[in-house]
Amino acid sequence: MKGSKSYGRFICGSLAVSFAVSPFLSLTVLADNMSSANFDLRRQVVKLTGIMEISSFRGQITRGDFAKMLVKASSYRENLPSSSVSVYADVPADHPNAVYIRVAASQGWMSGYLGGNFKPEEPVLYKDAVKAVLTLLGYTDEDFTGEMASSRISKFNHLELNEDVSCQADEAITETDCMNIFYNLLKTKKKDSNEIYGTVLDCELNSDGEINPISILEDERKGPILVHKNFSVAQSVPFDTEDANVFLNGVESTLAAVKASQQQSGFAVLYYNVKSKTIWAYTTTGWDTKDDSGNNTYVLIKGEIKNIYYQSTDVMTPTSVRIEVDEANSDDDFDTSEDVDSDGYLNISLDSSELQYLFSIYGNLEVGDDVVLVCSRSGSSYTAVDAIEY
Repeated sequence: MKGSKSYGRFICGSLAVSFAVSPFLSLTVLADNMSSANFDLRRQVVKLTGIMEISSFRGQITRGDFAKMLVKASSYRENLPSSSVSVYADVPADHPNAVYIRVAASQGWMSGYLGGNFKPEEPVLYKDAVKAVLTLLGYTDEDFTGEMASSRISKFNHLELNEDVSCQADEAITETDCMNIFYNLLKTKKKDSNEIYGTVLDCELNSDGEINPISILEDERKGPILVHKNFSVAQSVPFDTEDANVFLNGVESTLAAVKASQQQSGFAVLYYNVKSKTIWAYTTTGWDTKDDSGNNTYVLIKGEIKNIYYQSTDVMTPTSVRIEVDEANSDDDFDTSEDVDSDGYLNISLDSSELQYLFSIYGNLEVGDDVVLVCSRSGSSYTAVDAIEY
């Protein structure tokens, strides 16, 4: 047997998105707004799109932070000015939201006050949020008559942008209000268009008219990347991980937890999405033990390729591989050792053309190589999802 070999459990798949309610979320907040499932869907969508993260739920949003959210919800997120400049007297160039305030003001989404101030630390009011969102959709002052704030709010309500939001014009909005406002924005059609605003952020609607969180990630997911024990997960992705969304074995987590699990396992397998700054890390340890049923799990197999099998009618396309593996980690609560034969071998199917090519005579994996396979499991049957040479 070549090298060290181990395998363990993956939970909820390589694109798993956790919709569990935060333990810090009170039932009162849910009752005030919507069902738990709807709240979690909205929370994950605005997080995965990179618009905002929900932390305190009822905490008020400052004008500076709202300007940042507006930019994150627009195409300008990828074309920020190279340097910050002072646009308002009370927003110095080194203010953390200076560049966002500059863009929000220049695009007419937000306005300053008399005297040349922006008041970045003051709460953003509902009427200002309404104006900003309608402007993102393409509406201008010419689209409204009479008292502007009331006219805009009427249009806002007509477009159902106020779904799950209950605020008065001069009321400060909360994080939960922002979450709902931006989620509603994503599924609202742009002015004079049949296209939803969310297409700006690669969103699409499900058949029930809600934003599909998986579609946000499908086209942008990169990986897998094998990160060995002594290498940094944070340095293995092409973006700053300070505010990254991190999942470990399908469960919302932290980089610190990923590092600890990586050290214990000896390696980690990563997928990432640059646009949403999301990292999915998988290891052979550190998973949630609440689900022992084995449903919807992925298994990480590390071992040596012993055989590559072909159909008798097609000697060019491999259909499965035989891997020599060690016993599962002692703390693996989902035992796969019963599926390994008496010689320590495990047969794994190859269904995708990409993996079939990788193990064919034209690919770069052959008998004797050490590999890490990401596999789906159904009973005692395994199918490779991804393969990385170790």
